[in-house]
Amino acid sequence: MRGTTLRQWPRIVIGVVLVMFFVAPFPTWGAAVETTPGKQPAKPPAGTAPAGTATQKPMEKPVEKAGAKPAAKPTEQSSMATIIDPQVDKLLKEMGEYLKSAQQYTFQADITFDDVLPSGQKIQFGATEDVALRRSNGAYFEYRGDLGVKRFWYNGETITLYDPGANWYASEKVPAKFDDAMDLLMKEFGFAPPLADLLSADPYKVLAGKVQFGIYVGMGTVEGLRCYHLAFSEKYIDWQIWIEDGKMLVPRKILITYKTIPGAPQFTAVLSDWDFVTRVPDSLFSAALPPDAEKIQFAKLATSLDKKK
Repeated sequence: MRGTTLRQWPRIVIGVVLVMFFVAPFPTWGAAVETTPGKQPAKPPAGTAPAGTATQKPMEKPVEKAGAKPAAKPTEQSSMATIIDPQVDKLLKEMGEYLKSAQQYTFQADITFDDVLPSGQKIQFGATEDVALRRSNGAYFEYRGDLGVKRFWYNGETITLYDPGANWYASEKVPAKFDDAMDLLMKEFGFAPPLADLLSADPYKVLAGKVQFGIYVGMGTVEGLRCYHLAFSEKYIDWQIWIEDGKMLVPRKILITYKTIPGAPQFTAVLSDWDFVTRVPDSLFSAALPPDAEKIQFAKLATSLDKKK
């Protein structure tokens, strides 16, 4: 998933993917943990170091020759080899290609997410999100939850965010490509619609971009559908995905754990009603605003949504 921060509505902890930040090239696979579908991956022998790492005696320093330049410090990514089950990589890539090849699709997500109070107590909130994509120049998100309603339009030129509760909206010019538009939103305003990464031009690259470890958990069931259950670990998050084993190789559930945030809050999305056939009308990607809606600066709207909670 992209970078280290998940795309989100302001003050709503979310991700994949789902939803995360992925500009970095796909990592070079290190030693792989091989498994057979339905079986847990074999554990490395006790005491062995992960592939790509070296052991060093305490306080031991390398001998430097006079006049020699100090060795460059390895980057964080290069110092840790990626370990992933080949079957997991194959399934994630096939799912990504399935979504990538579609020119349009819609789906619905039932979302739950945690908020951690200063006392450490977790409070869970819920929401439903309708999502539509047209590869050329259109995306639409409608989010209805415990913390309010938000509508979001992208038409290849601008993005528009509307808060019906306050009757405020804001629009911004954005790059023509959807991925670039979402990256601009995150850079400038610190959020993007939940699950926007599933609409990426290359979902596999986006989801796998920062993975350090990936395993095949086994077969699972999501709302009566048999699914492949995969689990991944990154520096800042752990995430799991359930991919349908059936006529559509689509994600059916995503779970993200923010392991570096106190209390390790989680975001879960169960995805349903995938539709790759029904034509999405042009009107869906045009902002439908009430005549009396007040236009404000995008940053101000983002801040106002942040303070609602």
